[in-house]
Amino acid sequence: MKECIMSFFNAPIRNQIPNAVVNVCWLHAFITTSEWLRERTRLVREGMDDPKRFRRLKQCSLPYVTPAGVFSYRKEECLLVPSGDFVVDIDHLASPEEAVKWRDTLFADERLSPDLAFVSPGGTGVKLFLPYRVSLTDSLEKSFDEATRSAWEYLTWRHGLKPDTSNADLSRACFLCHDPGALIRL
Repeated sequence: MKECIMSFFNAPIRNQIPNAVVNVCWLHAFITTSEWLRERTRLVREGMDDPKRFRRLKQCSLPYVTPAGVFSYRKEECLLVPSGDFVVDIDHLASPEEAVKWRDTLFADERLSPDLAFVSPGGTGVKLFLPYRVSLTDSLEKSFDEATRSAWEYLTWRHGLKPDTSNADLSRACFLCHDPGALIRL
């Protein structure tokens, strides 16, 4: 596995200055074993019945990363080092059990070949960290945009899923949550 590094940010989401640089292996260990993150995830999921409360709890309580790379500040023009990964969110699945099924199915998809897959903070979605290649003839932004569009189209065509296409930029935040079954490609 390539060394994929990214910025780590403590909550709340308005914190735009990173607290650390982490790699995918560390992230997987944090997601699967951190008791602190498990408790935070439980508290956030208690707010699921009220969408506004859930959003506020998630934004105020959960740490996040920028899967596309290391940033000095969470803005596209502040990218220091690209990671070669981007995040795809698949939200609004029918149940937590369906989210686990899709996490495992999409992780096994050889075309996608995610570096990391985990169930989202709400429990009914999946987050995938997908690798991409930077073209020698195109800009980083163009390579990133083409990779994200291609992944979205593939997920819709091949799996019938509707990825979240909002805020698909290099500095996109990805909230972290506890998932003891998160999968990593070593």
